[in-house]
Amino acid sequence: MENPDGSFYTATGEAYLRAVEGHLKREGESIGVYPLMAVHDPEGALQGFTVWWGCVDWDDGPEESLVHARNVHEALAQIGITGWVERSRSKGFHLWVFFTEPLAARIVRDGLMGVCNVVGAPTKEVNPKQTSLVGKKIGNGMRLPYPALRTPGQHEMLNPKALYSQIPLADSFVASALETRITAEQWAAAHVLYKKNEPEPVRRASYSYTGSRLTGVAEAIRRNGPRTTSDKPHGDRSGTLFSLACHMIRQGYGDGDIAKELREADTDWGGKYAKRPDGGALLDTLLNSAHKKAWSNSEKFLRENQPSPKSESPTTPQQKGAGLHTERDA
Repeated sequence: MENPDGSFYTATGEAYLRAVEGHLKREGESIGVYPLMAVHDPEGALQGFTVWWGCVDWDDGPEESLVHARNVHEALAQIGITGWVERSRSKGFHLWVFFTEPLAARIVRDGLMGVCNVVGAPTKEVNPKQTSLVGKKIGNGMRLPYPALRTPGQHEMLNPKALYSQIPLADSFVASALETRITAEQWAAAHVLYKKNEPEPVRRASYSYTGSRLTGVAEAIRRNGPRTTSDKPHGDRSGTLFSLACHMIRQGYGDGDIAKELREADTDWGGKYAKRPDGGALLDTLLNSAHKKAWSNSEKFLRENQPSPKSESPTTPQQKGAGLHTERDA
């Protein structure tokens, strides 16, 4: 359930039933749901996380978001899977999928990513966003559709082929959604799409960097390449490029040197930005953002009291002590 400040609190048992009733009546509060459910073996050991649903959220404006929702909806239909399009309360659309049984969170996320990739739909807001949790964290959630306190036409399922053709909750959506829930066997067809469109692995053996241009932390980031995470096993290229820019700023490199290094690193790491027509502009935006992030208040003092960098030439060593910072990556 949703608190007045927009955060959520847990409701179970009778409290949950009252929350559902309240969600559907004007005197109630909207419900938000979190997809991840922990699975334990008989001895209580954690085995993984599963979900009963998945959802993609696009907030790129009503026209563009609807195009993405329609395309993904149609792609799913082509492989025998029913998706449900919801107009959000802001400027976008959601696409939901519901399952007959809990599936591994990774499989659901990968499948949605795969279908989106096939039709070129953005994947920034694919839920579940996480495939595992640590400690007491609960991950990211979604507000359920059909709250009583909604603007007419928003937070309702619709026919994606007719923008203003809302689907009534009681006599159409619930029955149809239950009848068309997706089995594990059906979802395998979506998961295969992710495997076929998986980003090309970063091959460290192909790196062209020899270590002659940079020093310190920046040199280590450049040499080691994109950092791998549980959600990005092939490396977080954008995050690592951002960290590289931040550390080069901290170490006194000029924008010309940094921009050149970012472009060469991007190419060396698979060309995520080089392959895009707006890639250069995106890297410039990344560099501008790094300037805002790179310096804490304490570091500003050091920057203002250290000698100016000598030159932006790629072969010119930086001032003595450059690269000895040990700040955490941005």
